[in-house]
Amino acid sequence: MKRLSMLLAAMAAPIACSPAKVPDPAPVAAAAPVYAESWFTSGDGASTLNLHETQYGLAGRLIDTTGKAIPVRNVAQTDTTLSFIVPSLEVTWTATKTPEGGWAGRWAEAGKTQEDIVLTPMAVPTPAAAPDGSNARFVTLPDGRQLFINCIGSGAPAVIFDSGAGSDSTAWRGVREEVGKTTLSCSYDRAGRGLSDRGPLPRDAAAVANDIEAMLTAAGIAPPYVLVGHSLGSYHVRQFANTRFDKMAGMVLVDPSGDGQSVRIAAVIPEAYAASRVASGKTKALGCVARLRATLVPKADPLVKDCLGNDADMVESYLSEVDSMPGASTEQLTTSRRQWGGMPLIVLTRGDFDKDMPPEFTPADREGLKSVLIAMHDEMTALSSVGQRRTVEGAGHSIQRDKPQAVIDAVNEVVAAARAPKP
Repeated sequence: MKRLSMLLAAMAAPIACSPAKVPDPAPVAAAAPVYAESWFTSGDGASTLNLHETQYGLAGRLIDTTGKAIPVRNVAQTDTTLSFIVPSLEVTWTATKTPEGGWAGRWAEAGKTQEDIVLTPMAVPTPAAAPDGSNARFVTLPDGRQLFINCIGSGAPAVIFDSGAGSDSTAWRGVREEVGKTTLSCSYDRAGRGLSDRGPLPRDAAAVANDIEAMLTAAGIAPPYVLVGHSLGSYHVRQFANTRFDKMAGMVLVDPSGDGQSVRIAAVIPEAYAASRVASGKTKALGCVARLRATLVPKADPLVKDCLGNDADMVESYLSEVDSMPGASTEQLTTSRRQWGGMPLIVLTRGDFDKDMPPEFTPADREGLKSVLIAMHDEMTALSSVGQRRTVEGAGHSIQRDKPQAVIDAVNEVVAAARAPKP
């Protein structure tokens, strides 16, 4: 109606005058997409199946009779058929739709007799409270993907743990619980890792930082945050800090990977570095992601070792994260790099450069690697005027496993510094 009246007014204006340009109507905000979610069960007290739509297709998980969540992968559904695999259980499921809206199909588990199971629709179950008081849940991002986050404790600032390549939220077991005695303490699974749905490629630092923000918003966890990143996880938390500094309270980096470290390490120990890259190169050469998506590969199959697992989503996510490090992720961190002022920061460096090292690394190789990592850690420390770097004696790359108290103490110190009155 408003646009019509403006047009009529223009038509009524004197001919000698140029009619005023009619402004375009204000764009109407598109309605947020609604992603369907459904639950099924085979009977009272039995395991349940969750299926949920995402912008990138269907995803799902099983919840067994103990309440444990198990990722469902390779979900394919038509109007009348449904199939998926459960890599960790070595299970294949194929089914057809029932007149009641459920699914009747064949549950085929490696080495066991196949079962005919009928799944019927059910109401959304109420999650059972964890005996340790933690809050493990799935939060839905705007694109429908669900990420797993596990929190314990209360208070601010919230501490968010991000794991290294090839790992997931379980890497922080023990550390997360102890920090939870001081403040809200949360670990999570990145896209394609652990229990979380896979995400769009590439899985570079910017993509993961975006997921962290979307997850925390969906979970209702307010800033500011203390972010803790181990190894590759440091790329993600540093990118978050660079681009969302107003949401930061502090940071702890646990034997962190540095910007452009692939080039820097290769320049010092070229032969040893090349040898350490053989495994991931073989995984890509074998086309593992496509092969694992095509069919279930039992864990006993030699292909699983070469593919670094039998879960296509996890393998794909790992390869993309690692491949992005020297290219897109480093470029994003370099472009967004900033000083962090007086933000509390502690960088933990391993003290043992023999532990967890590839067998092909000579003593000279280990010394070369040590020099590069310490230089990168010092560079990160210098980004904060109050930054500290500490060497954790007796710890290899996984400091949270070898010397968990060192990580707990560092996080609690940063939390205390973040809470202290600012001059």
